[in-house]
Amino acid sequence: MLRRILLLILFIFISCGRTKPVAQGGDNEIVFICSKNDKPQIESILSNILSDTLFTPQPEPYYKLIWVEPERFNDVKNYVNVIVAGIGNSPLNNGVKLIKNILSDDQYSSSMDSGNHLIFSNNIFARNQNFLIINGPSFETINELSIDQGPWLKKQFDQLFEKRQSQFLFNESTLQKELQEEVFEKYGWGIKIPWGYTVIRDSAEQKLFWIGRDMPFRWLAVQWEEGLLFSDSLSVATYANQFPVKFFKNIRYSNYKFNAEPSTFNNYGSWKISGLWESIEEAQGGPFISHLFYDEKSDRTYFVHSMIYHPGRNKFLLLKQVDIVAKTFYTMKQNAK
Repeated sequence: MLRRILLLILFIFISCGRTKPVAQGGDNEIVFICSKNDKPQIESILSNILSDTLFTPQPEPYYKLIWVEPERFNDVKNYVNVIVAGIGNSPLNNGVKLIKNILSDDQYSSSMDSGNHLIFSNNIFARNQNFLIINGPSFETINELSIDQGPWLKKQFDQLFEKRQSQFLFNESTLQKELQEEVFEKYGWGIKIPWGYTVIRDSAEQKLFWIGRDMPFRWLAVQWEEGLLFSDSLSVATYANQFPVKFFKNIRYSNYKFNAEPSTFNNYGSWKISGLWESIEEAQGGPFISHLFYDEKSDRTYFVHSMIYHPGRNKFLLLKQVDIVAKTFYTMKQNAK
């Protein structure tokens, strides 16, 4: 299928000799710029692209949308994720006027008449930046395309989020390299361990390595067994549910929003398990993400578990950070990420 997202290198914005600043703002914030009249319809279009929600158990969107009127474009053009949107061609629509100032005449005509309603590029005004223009003759035509191309666009936002967060988490001067090497030599697998994490349990007998960080609380555990120990969704759910009870004792996974789906973890085919953990003894809980996969070369089943406890506060960013650490996992048969 021909991708109908126009990828542009918009050199018209930036003079050749000018150094771009590093993009500003939160990595999970998306600034969208449009007229007040277009705002409800643009929000609906964006919901096709950015539909993921984390249940903590309260619903929390993965990305925070921040609406800005077109007159303030210069104030926010250097942000990490910038979307400029306009519907129709009314000269009274200040969002449309902004888009006409950004695009060349040919680019604008293409966006209106040739179906190129989603124009995506990187690093237009700043380094490490996503920049998207949404433009078309009607809500219906743009909305239809956004449904079709939403997953691809979402992937672009997710990839930049993980890239920027990785730069923050894995500063070479603060990684715990001695501990990383110790784990690798002892168990035949490794992960990058950022500053601030301490070992909670290191048990060769249980085949469990568990690290954590407090204020707020974040935990990451890797557990493994010999052989292939799952085959279908039922065995995956059974394996996952026994993990916290067996190793954490007073913690279990809640049935509410429990989800297990086929996925990928680094280069492995895997199952991604997500949902809510809860304390058996106290009124405590929060979200978790786990990955279950089989490494054929070592003949091991691995379970990599991330969870946080941050009551009354936003949790998405923290949980994603722990999961990014989890995804640095590597074995003796692989190169470290």
